[in-house]
Amino acid sequence: MDKPHVLVIEDDDSVCELLFSCLSKVEYRVSIAQSGEAGLQQIEEDPPKMVVLDLNLPGMNGLDVCRAMRRDPWMSKLPVLMLTGKAEEEDIVTGLEVGADDYMAKPFSPKLLTARVMALLRRGNNPGFAAEGSNVEDSVTESLSIKTLGQCVLTLAGRQLSWAEDFSPSQRQLMAILVGTSAGNISQEEVQVALWPDSSASRARSSFDSLLSRVRRTMDDCLKPFDSKRYLVVKRGYLRLENCRIDAHEFKRLVRKANQQVAAQKLWPAEITFSSAFSLWQGVFIQGNCGSDLSINFQSELERIYLDASQTFARLLAESGRLQQAVKVMRDALRYDPANDEIVRLLYQLSLAQEHPRQAGQILKQYTEVLTQEKFSEQEINEALKDFPQGPPTEGWMKAL
Repeated sequence: MDKPHVLVIEDDDSVCELLFSCLSKVEYRVSIAQSGEAGLQQIEEDPPKMVVLDLNLPGMNGLDVCRAMRRDPWMSKLPVLMLTGKAEEEDIVTGLEVGADDYMAKPFSPKLLTARVMALLRRGNNPGFAAEGSNVEDSVTESLSIKTLGQCVLTLAGRQLSWAEDFSPSQRQLMAILVGTSAGNISQEEVQVALWPDSSASRARSSFDSLLSRVRRTMDDCLKPFDSKRYLVVKRGYLRLENCRIDAHEFKRLVRKANQQVAAQKLWPAEITFSSAFSLWQGVFIQGNCGSDLSINFQSELERIYLDASQTFARLLAESGRLQQAVKVMRDALRYDPANDEIVRLLYQLSLAQEHPRQAGQILKQYTEVLTQEKFSEQEINEALKDFPQGPPTEGWMKAL
C-alpha cells in the first residue's frame, strides 16, 4: 500500500526537519517545498494527500497559496493545515476564511500535530487531476497509480490490476514500452516497429489497434468502474498516458531535484528529497523481459540513476552523522552491482568510520571474490585493492564527491 503523501510548505529548515521526522515516524511520505510558488508546482508534479502550510513564506505567502489552491477544482479538495508563528485570533480567522481546514501555532507539539494530520487525512478527499478538456461539473478524473519498480501494479481507488496476472505477455510488452518512455507517450510507428518489425505497415497498424483494444478492455474489466480512454489515449498518432502517476518517472524527477539541491548546497532539503525518491524504489523497473530495446534501455537508465543517487544520499547521511543509515543505503545498492568499485569503496570507508575493521575486511574479501568470478586476473584485483582509502575522507563526505 502507498504511504500517504504529505507536502510541507515551510521555509524554516529546523521546522522542516521536525515535521519530516514526526510525520515519517507514522509512515507518511513527506516532501518539502520552501516557497509558496514551489509548493504549488510540487502539488501539480507530485500530488499529495494533504498540505501543511506555513503562513509566513518568502514571496507568495501562505494565505495566497491557500487562496490559489481553493480556486483550483482539484487542489480545492486537498486538506490544508495552516502552521504559523502567529496565534492571534484575527490571524486564525483569516486563515480559516481563505480555506484552511485547521490551524496550529508555533511552537507546536509534534504529537498533537501528527494527530491533527491524521484526522484531516481521514476526512480528506483526494481525487486526481481533471482530464484535459473535461468539464469541472463532470466527476473529476482520479489519478491512476502505475507501479513499475520492484512490483507491477495499477491502482485506482483501492482497486488493483496485477501486471503479471491480468495482462497477457503482449499487453505487458505494450505497457512496458509506454511507461518506459520519459514523457509517458510514444508514436504509434515506434510501437509498431518495436513489436512487429517484420510486418507491413498496414498489418502492424492492425495489430496495434487490436492490442490497444485488448489492453483497454483488461483495464476496464479489472478496475471497473473505469474508463480506460481517459488514461490510455491516442492523440495525433501518439499513444500516451494521461491522469497517471508512474513511480519510475517520479523517482527520476525526485533524484534530479535532489541533485540540484546538492549542487546549490541545500543539503537538508536534498536529504528529504532523496528520502522521498528512495521510498519509491522497491526494485528494478519491470523485472524480467521488458519486451523491447526501448524498455530495456529505460531499465538500465533507472538502475544507473539509482546507483549514482545511492552514493550521494549515503554521503549526505554520513555528513550528518547517520553512518548506519548510510551503510544500509550502500548495502542495498551493492546488491544491484556487486562489482561497482565506487560503491564498494564508499561502503568500506563507512565501515572504517564506524570503527568496524572486521566488517571492512569482509567487504574487501567479498569484493575480491566477485572480481575473481568475473575473471579478473590476480594482478588486476591487486591493482584495484591497493589504493583503497584507509579511513573516512579528511575534508568531509560531501567534498569527496
